[in-house]
Amino acid sequence: MRKILIILISLPIFIASSCDKDPEMEVVGDVEIIFRANYDGELFLTQKDYEYIPDMSIKFSTFDLYVSNISLLKEESSTDESELVEIDFVDLSFDINQQSRAEEGDTVFTKKVPAGSYKGFKIGFGVPADLNRTSPNDYGSGDVLATSSHYWAPLDSYIFSKIEGFVDKDNDGIYETSEGEGFTFHLGRDEVYTERIIFPSDPIVVEDGQKLEIYIDIDVKKLFNMPIDQFDTNDDNLLDIEVYDGAHGNQEEELIIAKQLMRNYSEATLLEQ
Repeated sequence: MRKILIILISLPIFIASSCDKDPEMEVVGDVEIIFRANYDGELFLTQKDYEYIPDMSIKFSTFDLYVSNISLLKEESSTDESELVEIDFVDLSFDINQQSRAEEGDTVFTKKVPAGSYKGFKIGFGVPADLNRTSPNDYGSGDVLATSSHYWAPLDSYIFSKIEGFVDKDNDGIYETSEGEGFTFHLGRDEVYTERIIFPSDPIVVEDGQKLEIYIDIDVKKLFNMPIDQFDTNDDNLLDIEVYDGAHGNQEEELIIAKQLMRNYSEATLLEQ
């Protein structure tokens, strides 16, 4: 009889302890990354005229890119990272009839990450070498790397970013492909891959059970910044796009331009939260 009494007394204690929160349970929050584009501070839209330099306007038809190795850093000099995205594809080619979508941007949904305060945000522009050694045939339908339109078989490389459109070279208000006013920058190959770590003035705080939105704003005009005199003969600090109207990475001169344009993603990118 005494043994039975001991069991009954102990039972409520066991039940109460089993309801306590597991101290080993991970505390996490959701992070959502939204990419948006502007042109010199103005909302970026394809099929819209912008000033490139005085007396020369520019109009875009395509603007997209791969982003990769996105992670949050606990400390500025730390290798302690929480990965958000291994690889994803961002398309900001919203046209003049899609203004509201352009304002919203292109959202990359990420997995849950440990809650806490982070000092740094790392992002890669392009496809890192290990993934760039693969091809669309290695992936199933729907995978961002299964897109054959962004792969160069002859160069065994993905196209990291496409920037296409027109410049009005003669300032007559007409964009004429027949007059050589189109441009096509298809940026790829391992050599042009670029990474940047951003340290915002305020820490990036991920709270338990909450969703944090991080905005990545890209100034498309800054992508054409050109510190190399060979490609900026009129000293306006921009690529002489009326002369150098394309890059596909298969010639030395084009590869130099492609490297610079991809490097420019670092300076053209701002983080907001």
